[in-house]
Amino acid sequence: MKTSEDSTMNRFLLLTSAFIYYIIWLLLPVFELDGKTALFPLPSAYAVYLPIMLLIIGFTLIGTFLGSLLLFNNEIELVTKS
Repeated sequence: MKTSEDSTMNRFLLLTSAFIYYIIWLLLPVFELDGKTALFPLPSAYAVYLPIMLLIIGFTLIGTFLGSLLLFNNEIELVTKS
C-alpha cells in the first residue's frame, strides 16, 4: 500500500534530479563539454533562456488575470451603485 510519505519522497527525488540535471546543463560551458554529450542535446544557452521566457510568460499571465479581475470588480461596483 502506497502512503503519502512515499509520494512525497518520490516527488522530492524527481525535483532533486531535475535540479541536478539543470545545474549540470548550465555548467557545461565552464568545463568545455557543451555539445559533446548526448544527455544534453540543446546548447547550454537554452538553460538560461528557457527559465527567463517561462518567467516572462508567467508574469504576463498572472498580470493579465489580476488586471481582468480588477476591471471586472470595478464594473460590478459601478452596476451595484447605480
